[in-house]
Amino acid sequence: MAASDHGMTQSAASQSVQHLEDFLSVQLIDRTKRPFVLTAEGQKFYDGLSGVLRQFDSLVDEVRLGGISSGETVAGQVVAASIYSMGLSYIPILQEKFQKHYPSATFAYQLAHPHEVYRMVEQGSVDFGLVSYPDQNHPALQTTLWRHEPMILVASPRHRLSSLGRISPEALSQVGLVAFASNLRIRQEIDKELRNLGVTMRVVVELDNIDSVKHAAIVNSGVAFLPMLTAQNELAAGSLKLIPCDGLELTRPLGIIQRRDVTLSRAARSFVDLMMKNRIWDQERIKSTDSENSEDSPLEPYVDSKAANEAASTLAAG
Repeated sequence: MAASDHGMTQSAASQSVQHLEDFLSVQLIDRTKRPFVLTAEGQKFYDGLSGVLRQFDSLVDEVRLGGISSGETVAGQVVAASIYSMGLSYIPILQEKFQKHYPSATFAYQLAHPHEVYRMVEQGSVDFGLVSYPDQNHPALQTTLWRHEPMILVASPRHRLSSLGRISPEALSQVGLVAFASNLRIRQEIDKELRNLGVTMRVVVELDNIDSVKHAAIVNSGVAFLPMLTAQNELAAGSLKLIPCDGLELTRPLGIIQRRDVTLSRAARSFVDLMMKNRIWDQERIKSTDSENSEDSPLEPYVDSKAANEAASTLAAG
């Protein structure tokens, strides 16, 4: 399949790989497994070469289109890596809008855990990454803050807090919390906000991803803090209920990371520019009289349900 995709016969592809292994004096593919998998050396070579090729494509793009005004042709492929929550909630509609604006360009993305997103950006195997709580002091990466995503307090409809309406911070004291793992930045920021409110909640379980926290809150009739957009389907379905709390002002910063030493291609820059023009989302959307007819009007919230289910299965398995 890989050989035919590149216009080669299987025999020619195998010979090319063998020549490359002879040249490098290492084994790139583990042929004892079916299907074949890359060895550690093969993965390192692939990741590094992907970065080199992306830089080459970016250079070719700049040279070929250097004399063309920014309003004309934007072509080529953009490849991004994203944390699961951003990829499921934001990317599909951004991708649709990007393809509408730039039909000659393509956009692909991979969903990964935060440390994997950073690794792919550092190695150059993607153009840029989308993460929460971006590291603005990273020595090799440039960070662009995209938006501050509102976080909300939610509870199962069966929880006693769900019937109280707006609550005071004191009502949360010693309430059981479905929490994120203590080593995650999102948990640390939640703890900081609770300290600012003078509240101590009782942690009943710690989990390492948004889907697990959300599921546990539903199944175990619990209380949790979640990014607002990730809970919109459950709020609409009634499986979770919003709990307004006086003084609670919690947000999750979302950002774009890219290598400092690599210039983005025109297509990649165009996608980032599109994102920066669409920082306003959900309840924060700015309404104007002509927003419905504007090409640059803020985007509606979106969650890819099918992709969300697949990601949830992946997280549960790993």
